[in-house]
Amino acid sequence: MVTRKYLDACAADPALRTVMASAELPEPLAAAWGKHLLPRPMFCDEAEIRGAADDLSALFRLLTSLPDRLFGGDVRAFCAALGMDERRIDIMTRFSGEPILYGRADLYHDGSGYRLMEFNVGSELGGVDISEVNRPLLATPPFRAFAEDHGLTHVGTPAAIARQFVRATGKDAPVVATLEGVGGIAAYETLHRSFQDAMRRHGIDLVYGEVDQVQTRNGRLYLHGKPIDLVLRYYSSNQIARDDRNERPAETVQRAHEDGRVVLWTPVSNGMFGYKSCLAMLSECDLPPGDRALVDRVLPWTRRLTPELADRVRAERETTILKPIAGLSGHGVRAGWDQDDREWADTVTECLREPYIAQRRIVPNREPVLDPATGESTDWSAVWGVFAFPDGYGGAFCRAVPDGGDSVVNFGATGARVTPVLHH
Repeated sequence: MVTRKYLDACAADPALRTVMASAELPEPLAAAWGKHLLPRPMFCDEAEIRGAADDLSALFRLLTSLPDRLFGGDVRAFCAALGMDERRIDIMTRFSGEPILYGRADLYHDGSGYRLMEFNVGSELGGVDISEVNRPLLATPPFRAFAEDHGLTHVGTPAAIARQFVRATGKDAPVVATLEGVGGIAAYETLHRSFQDAMRRHGIDLVYGEVDQVQTRNGRLYLHGKPIDLVLRYYSSNQIARDDRNERPAETVQRAHEDGRVVLWTPVSNGMFGYKSCLAMLSECDLPPGDRALVDRVLPWTRRLTPELADRVRAERETTILKPIAGLSGHGVRAGWDQDDREWADTVTECLREPYIAQRRIVPNREPVLDPATGESTDWSAVWGVFAFPDGYGGAFCRAVPDGGDSVVNFGATGARVTPVLHH
């Protein structure tokens, strides 16, 4: 096992223990992630993680078939069944387009395989630059020697993304505009700057800004004086719904895409397939045997929380987690095993007032991590962020928390860290 061999090597060589801290990261990457890095990378079987990405591609095909499969092609009815209000349904149908597989799945490995918790399939994906840590990591002599001895490889997510944009635009060096909603850049500018730096290393001239900063000249869209070939959309349906300053500029981008003047990556309507209630719908619907086997292999039991289901959820507290259908970053997630019976009964009653799903708990493998200062090993829980694109697997990274910490492994969790992934 590579992880065990790496820990043994770290125990024998203090320089290997500190490679994550000593690797010379590009300044934008260091500013975004340097202080948040786990002391070691994660290792995985390449065939297994590529197989997981293939399953995600097949799962995306099933998700996007649901409006036709269950609602006769009525997208409004599909969105209503997911739990959207009329305003968001109007946005999804108005800002629509052909679904594009550009996703990051959050997976646990339970010892038998990768199991899906949620599938983010809008273009507003986080963690797209973390694989870039592998480049300076492999440049450090202690880690390079270990990687060569064990045949370690990796897939760079920015390089995989660049490949999608070249193919979509038909240009070798397209200009890409990453667009946040109005007022959205300030909170994430460090991350955008790091991604910009990474994409430029892979031949993409990326500029970032807010959707209302886009200008139209002679039919072309411009951002900060540059003509745009492709819009990487980071504004969402929720931002359009909450702040009407986004609506008109988003409409400008949508019309330019429909007229063939810019490529929009991805349509706002992609977001409907990222609703957690979409996974619940897929988990419980009738499917052909092959498709059902795929869903059951990848997705734990997942259902919409309803009054009819409430007694079962209360009774199965230790194996059930509740999640809001459109929540982000773990907000609103309630884990039954963190509460006693009375607390959980009250939680279920409270969650019935809002659209929630119930999902079977996944118990992940523990990942041992050495403390660089003491050499002591502690166990961590890791979520594998696996990227899937139209041409397949797009790399991975992990978010991790110390064992015994928060049940929800997200970037805001206590002690949370991120780290790149290498394959053996």
